[in-house]
Amino acid sequence: MLIAEAAHWGLALIPVLVMLAIFVWLDAFKLMSLGEILVLLVLGGCAAVVAYPISGQFIDTLPIGFSNYSRFVAPWIEEALKAIVMIALFRFNRIGYKLDAVISGFAIGAGFSVVENIVYLTIFPSYGAGTWLVRGLGTAVMHGTTLAILAAIAHELAERETREAAGDFDFHYWWFLPGYLIAVAIHTAFNQFPDRPLLAMMGAIVVAPIALIAIFQFGTAEAERWLTAEHAEHEAQIEALRAGEWPNSVAGRKIASLADRVGPEGTRRMRRYWELQAWLVAEAEETMLEEEAGDASFDPAEVRSALAELAGLKRALGKSTFAAFNAMLPFSRNDYWEVSELRQRLGRN
Repeated sequence: MLIAEAAHWGLALIPVLVMLAIFVWLDAFKLMSLGEILVLLVLGGCAAVVAYPISGQFIDTLPIGFSNYSRFVAPWIEEALKAIVMIALFRFNRIGYKLDAVISGFAIGAGFSVVENIVYLTIFPSYGAGTWLVRGLGTAVMHGTTLAILAAIAHELAERETREAAGDFDFHYWWFLPGYLIAVAIHTAFNQFPDRPLLAMMGAIVVAPIALIAIFQFGTAEAERWLTAEHAEHEAQIEALRAGEWPNSVAGRKIASLADRVGPEGTRRMRRYWELQAWLVAEAEETMLEEEAGDASFDPAEVRSALAELAGLKRALGKSTFAAFNAMLPFSRNDYWEVSELRQRLGRN
């Protein structure tokens, strides 16, 4: 009896976690740490906890029965709750490339499915192995896939804003609407086969890996192009700044005008701050490219020294001057995310 029960729990919970581990392993840039994955699983689980009483309330209120609720109402609620977590990650700049958008989405969906399946395992312990096989390989994979697709589409739509200067960034909720509608459509289609669960399961385990691996390949090539082009751009900025000049750009001209008003010492600090920030971004980009090639390395002491000097220069410039200067810098939210990734690598070192 205990062996059968353990097998049921394994069938319901393990497959989606194994698939998540495979996606993390496939990430050429190693963007996600174990700690980040665990946090995302917990956030997805929290979404499932919130979904449970909401679903109960709707089932009690709507005169449509459990089957129709599951087929036509539940996908809208469950995908919305999962999407809220993803929207928060985008809003707080925790998503950089499509690769980590997809992994993050799948991890949140996996966390949702794990908690949902734990609830069902607890309430319906007498169900047979076939039920838990379908839920573990079908429903759970579907939950991860729908949010991964939503995240990839949102990333594509947000791409222009996230790659422009952070000072010009505008966050738009409509980025998530197309992916949400597609996620609901997939979820609804999956739930249309209550009498043929094996068919739904086979659809999930065949279609999901193919779709996500295709996105992975596209995302890897895209990230490599961006890293190469932006690394060259940041190296050019460093070269100009070290030569005592301002980069020949809109940002360079604006900051040069501001520098004329703050005096020689303020000008020196601003030039040095820009140089150090550009160096950190370039170092982060170079480290990611090296990670893809299988030989990532950087000097932790040099990075720590640059971060400490940046903090000192920020204090020395003063709040008002730094605020005006920082708003003019050409670094994008994606650049700042790359530096945050470098900080994480620094912590792991």
